[in-house]
Amino acid sequence: APASSWIETGVSNTHIDVVSRMSGDITKLPAKGVWHCYVHKLRAWVTGEDGFPVRPYLMLVVSTEDGRFLSCDPGDTAETALGGNMSKTQPSSEMVLRFLKRVMSHPTQINGAAEKLAPTRPRSVKFADTNTAGLLLGEPEKWAGVTSCAYVDGCRAALAALGINEVSFAPVPKMFLENVIRGSIEPGMAPENVVYGTQHLPGLLESTVGFTPAFGKSLFAAAAAYARAAPWETLAARRPVQFVYRLVLREDVAVKLTAFGSAVGSKDGGSYGFSVHKTLETAMLAYDLEHNGKDEDEQTAMAAGGQTCMFTSVYETPFEDVDNKELFGWEIAASAGGDGGDADAAPDEENWPLFCKVQFEKGENGAQDTLALTRPAIIELQCFELMFKGVVELLHSGELQSRSGENARDAKGPWTVKCASSAGSEAGETSLVELEISLPALISDQAGTFL
Repeated sequence: APASSWIETGVSNTHIDVVSRMSGDITKLPAKGVWHCYVHKLRAWVTGEDGFPVRPYLMLVVSTEDGRFLSCDPGDTAETALGGNMSKTQPSSEMVLRFLKRVMSHPTQINGAAEKLAPTRPRSVKFADTNTAGLLLGEPEKWAGVTSCAYVDGCRAALAALGINEVSFAPVPKMFLENVIRGSIEPGMAPENVVYGTQHLPGLLESTVGFTPAFGKSLFAAAAAYARAAPWETLAARRPVQFVYRLVLREDVAVKLTAFGSAVGSKDGGSYGFSVHKTLETAMLAYDLEHNGKDEDEQTAMAAGGQTCMFTSVYETPFEDVDNKELFGWEIAASAGGDGGDADAAPDEENWPLFCKVQFEKGENGAQDTLALTRPAIIELQCFELMFKGVVELLHSGELQSRSGENARDAKGPWTVKCASSAGSEAGETSLVELEISLPALISDQAGTFL
Protein backbone atom coordinates (compact mmCIF):
# COMPACT_ATOMS: atom_id res chain seq x y z
CA ALA A 1 0.00 0.00 0.00
CA PRO A 2 1.25 3.55 -0.64
CA ALA A 3 2.97 4.97 2.41
CA SER A 4 0.64 7.94 2.60
CA SER A 5 -2.40 5.66 2.82
CA TRP A 6 -1.43 4.19 6.17
CA ILE A 7 0.21 7.10 7.94
CA GLU A 8 -2.39 8.41 10.33
CA THR A 9 -2.80 11.69 12.14
CA GLY A 10 -1.29 10.49 15.43
CA VAL A 11 -1.84 8.42 18.53
CA SER A 12 -4.13 9.87 21.18
CA ASN A 13 -2.62 10.79 24.54
CA THR A 14 -5.94 10.13 26.29
CA HIS A 15 -8.01 7.12 27.35
CA ILE A 16 -5.35 5.63 29.62
CA ASP A 17 -8.13 3.86 31.49
CA VAL A 18 -9.18 2.13 28.27
CA VAL A 19 -5.64 0.92 27.71
CA SER A 20 -5.52 -0.42 31.23
CA ARG A 21 -8.68 -2.44 30.62
CA MET A 22 -7.16 -3.74 27.38
CA SER A 23 -4.13 -5.11 29.25
CA GLY A 24 -6.05 -7.88 30.93
CA ASP A 25 -7.29 -9.18 27.57
CA ILE A 26 -3.81 -8.96 26.00
CA THR A 27 -2.29 -11.33 28.57
CA LYS A 28 -4.66 -14.03 27.28
CA LEU A 29 -3.56 -13.63 23.65
CA PRO A 30 -1.27 -16.28 22.10
CA ALA A 31 2.40 -15.30 22.25
CA LYS A 32 4.59 -15.84 19.21
CA GLY A 33 7.32 -14.18 17.22
CA VAL A 34 9.63 -11.20 17.69
CA TRP A 35 8.65 -7.59 17.04
CA HIS A 36 11.04 -4.79 16.21
CA CYS A 37 9.56 -1.40 17.12
CA TYR A 38 11.34 1.49 15.42
CA VAL A 39 10.48 5.12 16.31
CA HIS A 40 11.77 7.25 13.46
CA LYS A 41 11.90 11.04 13.04
CA LEU A 42 10.81 11.50 9.44
CA ARG A 43 12.65 13.71 6.97
CA ALA A 44 9.52 15.65 6.16
CA TRP A 45 7.68 18.71 7.43
CA VAL A 46 4.00 18.78 8.32
CA THR A 47 1.87 21.45 9.98
CA GLY A 48 1.90 21.13 13.76
CA GLU A 49 -0.92 21.77 16.18
CA ASP A 50 0.20 25.41 16.56
CA GLY A 51 0.29 25.99 12.80
CA PHE A 52 4.10 25.86 12.54
CA PRO A 53 6.02 23.15 10.65
CA VAL A 54 7.13 20.09 12.63
CA ARG A 55 8.89 16.87 11.73
CA PRO A 56 6.61 13.95 12.53
CA TYR A 57 7.62 10.68 14.14
CA LEU A 58 6.75 7.28 12.71
CA MET A 59 6.19 4.24 14.92
CA LEU A 60 6.78 1.17 12.79
CA VAL A 61 6.47 -2.42 14.03
CA VAL A 62 8.04 -5.24 12.04
CA SER A 63 7.40 -8.91 12.74
CA THR A 64 10.93 -10.15 12.14
CA GLU A 65 10.01 -13.80 11.58
CA ASP A 66 7.61 -13.26 8.68
CA GLY A 67 8.53 -9.73 7.50
CA ARG A 68 5.11 -8.22 8.13
CA PHE A 69 4.84 -4.49 8.83
CA LEU A 70 2.26 -4.13 11.55
CA SER A 71 -0.04 -1.32 12.54
CA CYS A 72 -3.46 -1.26 14.15
CA ASP A 73 -7.04 -0.75 13.20
CA PRO A 74 -8.37 2.42 14.89
CA GLY A 75 -11.73 1.99 16.58
CA ASP A 76 -14.88 3.84 15.63
CA THR A 77 -15.41 5.39 19.06
CA ALA A 78 -13.38 7.87 21.09
CA GLU A 79 -12.46 5.14 23.56
CA THR A 80 -10.95 2.90 20.90
CA ALA A 81 -9.49 5.57 18.61
CA LEU A 82 -5.96 4.60 19.56
CA GLY A 83 -4.83 3.69 16.06
CA GLY A 84 -2.30 5.47 13.93
CA ASN A 85 1.45 5.16 13.76
CA MET A 86 2.53 8.78 13.37
CA SER A 87 2.87 11.51 15.99
CA LYS A 88 3.53 15.19 15.50
CA THR A 89 5.52 15.24 18.75
CA GLN A 90 8.25 12.90 19.96
CA PRO A 91 6.43 9.82 21.29
CA SER A 92 6.81 9.13 24.98
CA SER A 93 7.24 5.58 26.23
CA GLU A 94 3.59 5.69 27.33
CA MET A 95 2.50 6.63 23.82
CA VAL A 96 4.55 3.83 22.28
CA LEU A 97 3.08 1.36 24.77
CA ARG A 98 -0.45 2.38 23.90
CA PHE A 99 0.32 1.92 20.23
CA LEU A 100 1.90 -1.51 20.79
CA LYS A 101 -1.08 -2.69 22.83
CA ARG A 102 -3.44 -1.61 20.09
CA VAL A 103 -1.28 -3.45 17.52
CA MET A 104 -1.60 -6.59 19.67
CA SER A 105 -5.35 -6.34 20.13
CA HIS A 106 -6.33 -4.94 16.69
CA PRO A 107 -3.44 -5.77 14.32
CA THR A 108 -3.31 -4.99 10.62
CA GLN A 109 -0.68 -5.75 8.03
CA ILE A 110 0.37 -2.71 6.00
CA ASN A 111 2.84 -4.16 3.50
CA GLY A 112 1.98 -6.54 0.72
CA ALA A 113 -1.72 -7.33 0.78
CA ALA A 114 -3.02 -5.05 3.54
CA GLU A 115 -5.29 -7.03 5.81
CA LYS A 116 -6.57 -7.41 9.33
CA LEU A 117 -4.85 -10.08 11.40
CA ALA A 118 -5.77 -12.21 14.38
CA PRO A 119 -4.89 -10.61 17.72
CA THR A 120 -1.57 -11.80 19.12
CA ARG A 121 1.29 -10.65 21.30
CA PRO A 122 5.00 -11.12 20.63
CA ARG A 123 7.34 -13.18 22.77
CA SER A 124 9.96 -10.45 22.47
CA VAL A 125 10.10 -6.74 21.56
CA LYS A 126 13.25 -4.97 20.38
CA PHE A 127 13.42 -1.16 20.16
CA ALA A 128 15.39 1.46 18.24
CA ASP A 129 14.92 5.15 17.55
CA THR A 130 16.39 7.67 15.12
CA ASN A 131 19.52 8.33 17.19
CA THR A 132 20.27 4.65 17.82
CA ALA A 133 19.19 3.17 14.47
CA GLY A 134 22.76 2.59 13.29
CA LEU A 135 24.29 1.74 16.67
CA LEU A 136 26.37 -1.45 16.85
CA LEU A 137 25.22 -2.81 13.50
CA GLY A 138 26.71 -6.28 13.01
CA GLU A 139 27.59 -6.63 16.71
CA PRO A 140 24.58 -8.48 18.20
CA GLU A 141 26.56 -9.64 21.21
CA LYS A 142 26.57 -6.02 22.47
CA TRP A 143 22.90 -5.15 21.95
CA ALA A 144 21.66 -6.46 25.31
CA GLY A 145 23.61 -3.81 27.22
CA VAL A 146 22.37 -0.81 25.22
CA THR A 147 20.18 1.60 27.19
CA SER A 148 20.61 4.73 25.04
CA CYS A 149 17.26 4.02 23.38
CA ALA A 150 14.85 5.30 26.03
CA TYR A 151 12.02 3.00 24.95
CA VAL A 152 13.88 -0.11 26.17
CA ASP A 153 13.71 0.79 29.86
CA GLY A 154 10.65 2.98 29.41
CA CYS A 155 8.51 0.09 28.16
CA ARG A 156 10.12 -2.88 29.92
CA ALA A 157 7.94 -3.07 33.05
CA ALA A 158 4.63 -2.54 31.25
CA LEU A 159 5.48 -5.20 28.66
CA ALA A 160 6.52 -7.61 31.42
CA ALA A 161 3.05 -7.13 32.93
CA LEU A 162 1.69 -8.43 29.63
CA GLY A 163 3.89 -11.52 29.83
CA ILE A 164 6.51 -10.13 27.41
CA ASN A 165 9.76 -10.47 29.32
CA GLU A 166 12.28 -10.27 26.49
CA VAL A 167 12.72 -6.54 25.89
CA SER A 168 15.96 -5.16 24.44
CA PHE A 169 17.61 -2.94 21.84
CA ALA A 170 18.35 -3.85 18.21
CA PRO A 171 19.58 -1.52 15.43
CA VAL A 172 17.81 -1.01 12.11
CA PRO A 173 19.31 -2.69 9.02
CA LYS A 174 20.66 -0.16 6.52
CA MET A 175 18.72 -1.70 3.66
CA PHE A 176 15.47 -1.33 5.57
CA LEU A 177 16.22 2.30 6.39
CA GLU A 178 17.18 3.15 2.80
CA ASN A 179 14.57 1.13 0.91
CA VAL A 180 11.54 1.35 3.18
CA ILE A 181 11.93 4.57 5.17
CA ARG A 182 13.86 6.69 2.66
CA GLY A 183 12.63 5.04 -0.51
CA SER A 184 8.92 4.61 0.24
CA ILE A 185 7.58 6.21 3.38
CA GLU A 186 9.26 9.62 3.33
CA PRO A 187 8.53 10.32 -0.36
CA GLY A 188 4.91 9.50 0.42
CA MET A 189 4.90 12.33 2.96
CA ALA A 190 5.81 14.98 0.37
CA PRO A 191 3.03 17.26 -0.86
CA GLU A 192 1.98 17.00 -4.50
CA ASN A 193 4.11 19.03 -6.92
CA VAL A 194 6.73 19.50 -4.20
CA VAL A 195 9.81 21.45 -5.23
CA TYR A 196 12.88 19.69 -3.85
CA GLY A 197 15.29 22.25 -2.41
CA THR A 198 18.43 22.43 -0.31
CA GLN A 199 16.88 20.29 2.46
CA HIS A 200 17.40 17.29 0.17
CA LEU A 201 21.13 17.86 -0.33
CA PRO A 202 23.30 15.14 1.22
CA GLY A 203 24.62 15.79 4.71
CA LEU A 204 28.22 16.87 5.30
CA LEU A 205 28.98 13.76 7.36
CA GLU A 206 27.46 11.50 4.70
CA SER A 207 28.98 13.12 1.59
CA THR A 208 32.34 14.65 2.56
CA VAL A 209 35.34 12.31 2.74
CA GLY A 210 37.19 12.83 6.03
CA PHE A 211 34.32 14.64 7.76
CA THR A 212 33.88 13.45 11.35
CA PRO A 213 31.37 14.26 14.11
CA ALA A 214 34.20 16.00 16.02
CA PHE A 215 35.00 18.25 13.07
CA GLY A 216 31.29 18.93 12.60
CA LYS A 217 31.12 20.11 16.22
CA SER A 218 34.06 22.47 15.69
CA LEU A 219 32.79 23.74 12.32
CA PHE A 220 29.26 24.43 13.54
CA ALA A 221 30.58 26.13 16.70
CA ALA A 222 32.78 28.39 14.56
CA ALA A 223 29.82 29.21 12.31
CA ALA A 224 27.62 29.97 15.34
CA ALA A 225 30.28 32.32 16.76
CA TYR A 226 30.49 34.08 13.37
CA ALA A 227 26.71 34.58 13.23
CA ARG A 228 26.68 35.97 16.79
CA ALA A 229 29.57 38.36 15.98
CA ALA A 230 27.43 40.07 13.27
CA PRO A 231 30.37 40.92 10.94
CA TRP A 232 28.04 42.78 8.55
CA GLU A 233 27.97 45.57 11.16
CA THR A 234 31.74 46.06 10.90
CA LEU A 235 32.81 44.89 7.43
CA ALA A 236 31.65 46.24 4.10
CA ALA A 237 29.57 43.71 2.18
CA ARG A 238 31.76 41.33 0.19
CA ARG A 239 34.92 43.24 1.10
CA PRO A 240 37.70 40.65 0.51
CA VAL A 241 39.71 39.59 3.55
CA GLN A 242 42.92 37.69 2.80
CA PHE A 243 43.84 34.58 4.75
CA VAL A 244 47.23 32.87 4.47
CA TYR A 245 48.07 29.70 6.36
CA ARG A 246 50.13 26.52 6.15
CA LEU A 247 48.37 23.20 5.93
CA VAL A 248 50.38 20.16 7.06
CA LEU A 249 49.47 17.18 4.89
CA ARG A 250 51.91 14.87 6.65
CA GLU A 251 55.03 15.25 8.76
CA ASP A 252 57.28 16.05 5.80
CA VAL A 253 54.79 17.86 3.54
CA ALA A 254 53.12 21.23 4.10
CA VAL A 255 51.54 23.66 1.66
CA LYS A 256 50.94 27.39 1.91
CA LEU A 257 47.38 28.35 1.09
CA THR A 258 45.88 31.73 0.31
CA ALA A 259 42.15 32.35 0.16
CA PHE A 260 39.83 35.35 0.23
CA GLY A 261 36.73 35.49 2.39
CA SER A 262 34.02 38.10 2.69
CA ALA A 263 30.92 38.78 4.73
CA VAL A 264 27.72 38.47 2.69
CA GLY A 265 24.42 40.25 3.35
CA SER A 266 23.04 41.17 6.76
CA LYS A 267 20.45 40.05 9.27
CA ASP A 268 18.30 43.08 8.49
CA GLY A 269 18.40 42.17 4.81
CA GLY A 270 17.19 38.66 5.59
CA SER A 271 20.12 36.93 3.87
CA TYR A 272 23.56 36.63 5.43
CA GLY A 273 26.61 34.42 5.37
CA PHE A 274 30.21 34.12 4.27
CA SER A 275 31.81 33.56 0.89
CA VAL A 276 35.23 32.10 0.04
CA HIS A 277 37.03 32.83 -3.23
CA LYS A 278 40.01 31.22 -4.88
CA THR A 279 41.50 34.47 -6.15
CA LEU A 280 41.41 38.15 -5.32
CA GLU A 281 40.24 38.75 -8.86
CA THR A 282 36.97 36.82 -8.39
CA ALA A 283 36.55 38.24 -4.88
CA MET A 284 36.91 41.75 -6.34
CA LEU A 285 34.36 40.94 -9.04
CA ALA A 286 31.84 39.97 -6.38
CA TYR A 287 32.64 43.15 -4.43
CA ASP A 288 32.16 45.39 -7.47
CA LEU A 289 28.92 43.65 -8.40
CA GLU A 290 27.70 44.25 -4.83
CA HIS A 291 28.54 47.95 -4.74
CA ASN A 292 28.53 49.13 -8.35
CA GLY A 293 26.21 46.78 -10.17
CA LYS A 294 28.03 47.46 -13.43
CA ASP A 295 28.11 43.87 -14.61
CA GLU A 296 24.67 42.31 -14.82
CA ASP A 297 25.82 39.16 -16.61
CA GLU A 298 24.34 36.28 -14.60
CA GLN A 299 27.08 33.80 -15.41
CA THR A 300 29.79 36.22 -14.29
CA ALA A 301 27.89 36.93 -11.10
CA MET A 302 27.56 33.22 -10.30
CA ALA A 303 31.22 32.61 -11.08
CA ALA A 304 32.09 35.34 -8.59
CA GLY A 305 30.06 33.66 -5.88
CA GLY A 306 32.78 31.20 -4.89
CA GLN A 307 31.94 28.79 -2.12
CA THR A 308 29.39 29.99 0.36
CA CYS A 309 28.07 29.41 3.82
CA MET A 310 24.66 31.02 3.97
CA PHE A 311 22.72 30.97 7.22
CA THR A 312 19.23 29.70 6.69
CA SER A 313 16.29 28.23 8.55
CA VAL A 314 16.05 24.65 9.73
CA TYR A 315 13.38 24.09 7.07
CA GLU A 316 15.94 24.69 4.28
CA THR A 317 18.79 22.77 5.92
CA PRO A 318 19.66 19.27 4.67
CA PHE A 319 17.81 16.77 6.84
CA GLU A 320 20.99 14.77 7.44
CA ASP A 321 22.73 17.87 8.86
CA VAL A 322 19.71 18.52 11.11
CA ASP A 323 19.72 14.93 12.38
CA ASN A 324 23.48 14.96 12.98
CA LYS A 325 23.29 18.28 14.83
CA GLU A 326 20.79 16.67 17.20
CA LEU A 327 22.71 13.41 17.48
CA PHE A 328 26.18 14.87 18.10
CA GLY A 329 25.27 18.13 19.83
CA TRP A 330 26.50 20.55 17.17
CA GLU A 331 25.96 24.21 18.04
CA ILE A 332 23.55 26.64 16.38
CA ALA A 333 23.42 30.36 17.22
CA ALA A 334 20.11 31.03 18.93
CA SER A 335 17.52 32.87 16.87
CA ALA A 336 17.78 36.60 17.50
CA GLY A 337 14.06 37.35 17.36
CA GLY A 338 13.65 41.04 16.73
CA ASP A 339 17.32 41.52 15.72
CA GLY A 340 16.58 41.10 12.05
CA GLY A 341 15.15 37.64 12.67
CA ASP A 342 11.72 36.23 13.21
CA ALA A 343 10.44 37.34 16.62
CA ASP A 344 8.40 34.13 16.86
CA ALA A 345 11.24 31.83 15.79
CA ALA A 346 12.23 28.97 18.08
CA PRO A 347 15.83 29.08 19.43
CA ASP A 348 17.09 26.52 16.89
CA GLU A 349 14.94 27.63 13.95
CA GLU A 350 17.34 30.13 12.35
CA ASN A 351 21.12 30.49 11.80
CA TRP A 352 21.73 27.03 10.34
CA PRO A 353 24.96 27.08 8.28
CA LEU A 354 24.51 25.74 4.75
CA PHE A 355 27.88 25.08 3.08
CA CYS A 356 27.72 24.83 -0.71
CA LYS A 357 29.70 25.09 -3.90
CA VAL A 358 27.79 26.62 -6.78
CA GLN A 359 28.34 25.62 -10.40
CA PHE A 360 26.53 27.67 -13.02
CA GLU A 361 26.36 26.71 -16.68
CA LYS A 362 24.90 29.05 -19.26
CA GLY A 363 22.50 27.28 -21.60
CA GLU A 364 23.46 27.31 -25.26
CA ASN A 365 21.22 27.48 -28.32
CA GLY A 366 18.15 28.23 -26.25
CA ALA A 367 18.83 25.56 -23.65
CA GLN A 368 17.90 26.33 -20.03
CA ASP A 369 20.62 27.58 -17.69
CA THR A 370 21.59 25.08 -15.00
CA LEU A 371 22.61 25.63 -11.40
CA ALA A 372 24.20 22.80 -9.42
CA LEU A 373 24.82 22.81 -5.67
CA THR A 374 27.35 20.43 -4.14
CA ARG A 375 28.96 20.14 -0.71
CA PRO A 376 32.57 21.34 -0.24
CA ALA A 377 35.51 19.01 0.32
CA ILE A 378 37.04 18.60 3.79
CA ILE A 379 39.97 20.93 3.02
CA GLU A 380 37.51 23.60 1.89
CA LEU A 381 35.36 23.21 4.98
CA GLN A 382 38.46 23.55 7.13
CA CYS A 383 39.10 26.86 5.36
CA PHE A 384 35.63 28.03 6.45
CA GLU A 385 36.30 26.86 10.01
CA LEU A 386 39.62 28.74 10.25
CA MET A 387 38.26 31.88 8.59
CA PHE A 388 35.26 32.02 10.94
CA LYS A 389 37.51 31.70 13.99
CA GLY A 390 40.03 34.27 12.72
CA VAL A 391 37.37 36.83 11.77
CA VAL A 392 35.57 36.48 15.11
CA GLU A 393 38.76 36.97 17.13
CA LEU A 394 39.70 40.13 15.20
CA LEU A 395 36.17 41.49 15.36
CA HIS A 396 36.15 41.06 19.13
CA SER A 397 39.54 42.81 19.42
CA GLY A 398 38.27 45.67 17.24
CA GLU A 399 41.16 45.38 14.77
CA LEU A 400 39.24 44.12 11.73
CA GLN A 401 37.09 46.97 10.42
CA SER A 402 36.25 48.05 6.91
CA ARG A 403 32.91 49.76 6.51
CA SER A 404 31.65 51.15 3.21
CA GLY A 405 33.16 54.50 2.29
CA GLU A 406 36.38 56.04 1.08
CA ASN A 407 38.55 53.85 3.33
CA ALA A 408 36.85 50.55 2.50
CA ARG A 409 39.47 49.75 -0.17
CA ASP A 410 42.51 50.63 1.96
CA ALA A 411 44.97 47.95 3.03
CA LYS A 412 45.11 47.01 6.71
CA GLY A 413 47.01 44.46 8.73
CA PRO A 414 48.41 41.87 8.67
CA TRP A 415 47.32 40.29 11.94
CA THR A 416 48.34 36.86 13.21
CA VAL A 417 45.79 34.57 14.81
CA LYS A 418 46.18 30.96 15.98
CA CYS A 419 43.12 28.73 15.60
CA ALA A 420 42.45 25.11 16.51
CA SER A 421 41.12 22.69 13.91
CA SER A 422 40.16 19.03 14.08
CA ALA A 423 39.63 18.57 10.34
CA GLY A 424 40.59 15.09 9.17
CA SER A 425 41.04 13.70 12.69
CA GLU A 426 39.04 10.54 13.37
CA ALA A 427 39.58 10.81 17.12
CA GLY A 428 38.87 14.53 17.31
CA GLU A 429 42.41 15.69 18.07
CA THR A 430 43.01 19.35 17.34
CA SER A 431 46.00 21.08 15.80
CA LEU A 432 46.89 24.76 15.97
CA VAL A 433 46.99 26.59 12.66
CA GLU A 434 48.54 30.04 12.37
CA LEU A 435 46.62 32.45 10.17
CA GLU A 436 47.92 35.65 8.66
CA ILE A 437 44.90 37.86 8.06
CA SER A 438 44.86 41.16 6.21
CA LEU A 439 42.69 43.52 4.23
CA PRO A 440 44.37 43.77 0.81
CA ALA A 441 44.23 47.09 -1.02
CA LEU A 442 41.49 46.86 -3.62
CA ILE A 443 43.35 48.67 -6.36
CA SER A 444 45.33 46.00 -8.20
CA ASP A 445 44.64 42.87 -10.24
CA GLN A 446 47.01 40.77 -8.18
CA ALA A 447 45.45 37.37 -7.64
CA GLY A 448 46.11 34.98 -4.85
CA THR A 449 45.47 31.27 -5.20
CA PHE A 450 43.41 28.89 -3.19
CA LEU A 451 44.42 25.25 -3.04
